[in-house]
Amino acid sequence: MLLVGFAIGGSRGASSGGELNVFIWSNYLPDSVIRQFEQEYHARLNVELYDSNEALLAKLQSGGASYDIIVPSDYMVTVLSERGLLQDLDRDRLTNFPNLDPRLTGLPFDPQNRYSAPYLWGTTGIGYRKDKVLGPVESWASMWDAQYKDRLAMLDDMREVIGAALKYTGKSLNDTDPAGIEAAARLLEEQKSLVRAYDSGGFDQLLLSGDAWIVQGYNGQIAKAMLENPAIGYSIPKEGCTVAVDNMCIPKNAPHPALAIDFMNFVLKAAVAADIANATGYSSPNLAARANIRPELLANRAIYPLPEDLERCEFIRDLGQTTTIYDRYWTEIKSK
Repeated sequence: MLLVGFAIGGSRGASSGGELNVFIWSNYLPDSVIRQFEQEYHARLNVELYDSNEALLAKLQSGGASYDIIVPSDYMVTVLSERGLLQDLDRDRLTNFPNLDPRLTGLPFDPQNRYSAPYLWGTTGIGYRKDKVLGPVESWASMWDAQYKDRLAMLDDMREVIGAALKYTGKSLNDTDPAGIEAAARLLEEQKSLVRAYDSGGFDQLLLSGDAWIVQGYNGQIAKAMLENPAIGYSIPKEGCTVAVDNMCIPKNAPHPALAIDFMNFVLKAAVAADIANATGYSSPNLAARANIRPELLANRAIYPLPEDLERCEFIRDLGQTTTIYDRYWTEIKSK
């Protein structure tokens, strides 16, 4: 993709110093970036991790959380904004916002980017050991193959797991038909005897250790594992999968909102965004960063898929009251 014009740098303003509390996905914020921010802004960065959007929502709704930066996925931005849990962004201070790929801004979950700025994006597909898995991995059907009993892992994420089963049956991963959701849940109940673990944080390590041969997982973590072990592969199933944009947002009750804006603008710098992409293995939404991203990452279709790879992929959407049906079946699946 071609580079677009971008703003460089940006004023730090008067918010340097103090502390910033960040609540973010596992494996998403490199230590080097933390240190650089702390040095430039003379501020301490406190980082807590979560492994699902629902865990993030529960923490914010509890009322006891005190975070300055959170990184919800697309549909969760909608949920949080509708519940009054997000601040409007001071776009005048986000001078590096033009660095972002316009195809990844102005999306339906936040059309004016009133509450959010893209951080990383990616897909949720299938990681596998090419030295263990026989034949091509082209379909979600591989995740129901009995020969991988106890060598198979799924994410510990309601929408991702039920979404995979819905895709397998030819449905949208945002299906609202109770019969379709129930059919997907029954498939997952049948699959459970094969599943070694429901794991959203360490599925890449399961592949590297050989404890799992085939996993549902996020492309960035699997791409990093591929660099460590060439026997690991990644596939976007032919039925399609989740494509997600994870976004920086500021909670309504953030104790340090000015420093939070500084952090967002810092992350949107081309050099910093490239450092994040190089360290995490996830796809950067920052066009200006491309010149500094490792060529082998840019050439890796697991990280930067071609348009045809994404033809049947979907964003997860907020399903309103239908979410309670998903909740009920997910509780049943996990408890059996």
